[in-house]
Amino acid sequence: MASSISFLLGSHLTLLFDRNTARFSWTPDEANRMHMGMGPPMPQRLRPSRNTDIDRIEHPDDGLLYEKRPLGKFPVAIEGKHIIAHGKPRTASTLLFNMVGVSNFLYLMRHEPKLVSYIEPKYIKDGQPYGEYLREGPTETTKIYKTHIDLEKFLRYDAVIFTTAITSKEAASVKSILEEQGHDVAYVQDMQRLKREGIPSIAQDFAFGYDLPKEDEEKMVEYFSKWEILRQCCGEQMSKYWRNDLTPDVYKKVTLKDHPHPFCADHDIDEVEKGFMETKLYIKLDAYPNMRPFNKPSLRDGELNGTYCSSYNERIKTEALNFYGQPLPMENIRTGNWTEEEHSIFLEGLKIHGSSKPSKIAKMLETRTVMQVYTHMKDYIQNQVQSGNDDDDELVKVMERPALEGGDLAIGDLALAYDETGKLILVDKTSMSEIQVQVQKPSDDS
Repeated sequence: MASSISFLLGSHLTLLFDRNTARFSWTPDEANRMHMGMGPPMPQRLRPSRNTDIDRIEHPDDGLLYEKRPLGKFPVAIEGKHIIAHGKPRTASTLLFNMVGVSNFLYLMRHEPKLVSYIEPKYIKDGQPYGEYLREGPTETTKIYKTHIDLEKFLRYDAVIFTTAITSKEAASVKSILEEQGHDVAYVQDMQRLKREGIPSIAQDFAFGYDLPKEDEEKMVEYFSKWEILRQCCGEQMSKYWRNDLTPDVYKKVTLKDHPHPFCADHDIDEVEKGFMETKLYIKLDAYPNMRPFNKPSLRDGELNGTYCSSYNERIKTEALNFYGQPLPMENIRTGNWTEEEHSIFLEGLKIHGSSKPSKIAKMLETRTVMQVYTHMKDYIQNQVQSGNDDDDELVKVMERPALEGGDLAIGDLALAYDETGKLILVDKTSMSEIQVQVQKPSDDS
């Protein structure tokens, strides 16, 4: 009798079942084709289940009934699992969340269309009572949650994890660590590969994970290629670089001024929005009210209408909307030269808060933005140093709280330091690697 049996998974890959060890594994050639985010070949896993229609086995240790899910297959609504799309902010976690939701939708439309209306997408932030949503035992809906909080809070028998990583190496490590902690990890999406291979590579992973035909994979590529532009160039959670490009000058972030967004300005955003709304997948999702949250740039945005994005972007230009969609004050903000009263309040704020709290100084002023305070502070301290101000201790005092993480006595790209003679100087942080910066005044015998 042969020691192994081959199983063909759709038109994708083949699994080998070893009779001696009762384990599944990829054939050697096909193991090389597996993407890092899918994780290394590993035994078929046993997971708790209360669905009587699924093949089950009693675990010898705890006596619970577990269901068997083939290696490489992602969880779907009919398995009674809740899905947690997790990741640090700005690691394409919203793309991951939407990919999970849309892939589930496509799978159910082919197998159990009546269950589509039971999918419940939601964002969970720290402090929310997530336990009220993920109750023990069978539930009527399948939760698909997006979150940035500690996954330890979702360590449950019916929660399956999709998460993100920065590099392929980190993706493999994250998967291993989470599984050691007891999580059921279906997939780790890594930014490195996403940037290198783009949306088609992620769509291919999910088409494989949900055993979707090529037709559905192509729909996903069409849909998400347009969605990704909207995600970067539209709405509350757009790229910070594009937001800064749109923001009025008085509120622009100095640290981003030399980093314009690489492509948003080249797009007619209304045309992209309309094109997105005309995709086959958008139209199908729009027919189900519970699936419409996936048809937006983010869960915080309003419904698209063909001009939503251009209207929102215009509000950033005129109202300086921040990341949370809140307008920044414009009426009382002054431009041009600072008055003596403003400078006096600025100096008082500098004495109280130091150089690392321009936002608090701006609140004291009420007529200047954080960026204006930042620029004024930078010019003031530079002038003090260049004019040979002897009050070194006072300058060190106002800069003793670093304005940049990991910086020395710094304001933005400038850092306060002593040269070899003990003279207080400003140095350019961008060239700090070439300068021996001292934050303590040299002693007389040094």
